[in-house]
Amino acid sequence: METEEIIKLLNPWWKENKISSDLYKDFKRDKFTKIKQVFNKKQITVITGLRRVGKTTSMYQLIGELLNKKNSKKIFYFNFDKEVEDLNKLLDKYSELTETDWKKEKIFVFLDEISKLEKWSEKLKLIYDAFPNIKFVISSSSSNNLEKDAVKNLAGRYFLVELQPLNFSEYLKLKNKKEFINNPKLYEQEIKKEFNNYLWKSFPEIINYKDKLLIKDYLKSTIIDKIVKQDLEERFKHVNTDLLFRLVKMIYSEPGIYLDYDNLSKNMKVSKKTLIEHISYLETSYLIRIVKNYRPSSMASSRKMQRAYPYWFSLAFCYCEDYDKILENMVGSILNAKYYWREKEKELDFLSLDNRKILPFEVKNKESLVKRDVQNMVYFLKKFNIKKGQIIYLGEDKTTKKDEKEIEFISFWKWLLK
Repeated sequence: METEEIIKLLNPWWKENKISSDLYKDFKRDKFTKIKQVFNKKQITVITGLRRVGKTTSMYQLIGELLNKKNSKKIFYFNFDKEVEDLNKLLDKYSELTETDWKKEKIFVFLDEISKLEKWSEKLKLIYDAFPNIKFVISSSSSNNLEKDAVKNLAGRYFLVELQPLNFSEYLKLKNKKEFINNPKLYEQEIKKEFNNYLWKSFPEIINYKDKLLIKDYLKSTIIDKIVKQDLEERFKHVNTDLLFRLVKMIYSEPGIYLDYDNLSKNMKVSKKTLIEHISYLETSYLIRIVKNYRPSSMASSRKMQRAYPYWFSLAFCYCEDYDKILENMVGSILNAKYYWREKEKELDFLSLDNRKILPFEVKNKESLVKRDVQNMVYFLKKFNIKKGQIIYLGEDKTTKKDEKEIEFISFWKWLLK
């Protein structure tokens, strides 16, 4: 199909002066407020995140709001799943079709999956600097290509918003269960039931799916397979697709697996360099997350004792049936965890670091806990002189205090609603 026909199909509001309900969804993600805030700045609005989380939908929602107050022909959308080499020529074609002078008139340009455009940040920088009349909104499903290039070429020229899959509150709102959030004590049993459903169905399109095989097929075919077979093959040269799938299966089968690069390279019969590269590909495409062992003396990156998880816990169901590991994975995903802690035989699942202020987390698939379940937390709080830690489990909320140390015990579903 010619570029001109693709552009017409992607911008139906030029003729209709409105956006269809198929494109504009009434439900808006919590992060949409943040997206609107940065959209109102002159800088480029950058939306990044895993496939199928709603990046394109958020763009259409911005377009829908613009159509209420702007000329429809001043709004241009393009998706780089369609191959185009030159950004200027694309804008020239837009001007030709709409009789809008993109170099002079105030316009809004939405560029979806822009990291598929070769040297995209260099090209965008030139236009952004030369034509302040254009407000750009861009997106990508690759953290590496988007953020690295943006930092290099667009410093001071953009605001970034990362979209994750649905949080628990968003899931309940989409299920028309808002009253659960407003009165959680009254609906406690119903919330617990929905919590188990949420573990499987944290992507917007599948919240009403009932068949678990269908859910697995959706997660695997539209997210995992699409990223490995399409996105990564297009993005990087000499990608070993078979190796990528083997790594996905290994990590997804055992969320939290320790990465021994030397043994893995031998077992998979690839060089250590190739192995590290391919793990990096999976990480930057939001398929896995690497969690490092915290060492207060040095925050430097190290591959020793790294753990690997599916980036988002629902994806783990494609290969894993270990409920303990999925619950641990869930907490790591929600925290966007970067660190855990291990010292000899003692270990804590995750550490949240905010301006170097540490909050440790432990995850237990239990309703009641005994002394040995909390001994690592107690040891860590004393060793590093931390005042507070949290244990996420299946039981009732409570707090214990001893020697100025506080441990919060919080049920999974209440922790998610917080």
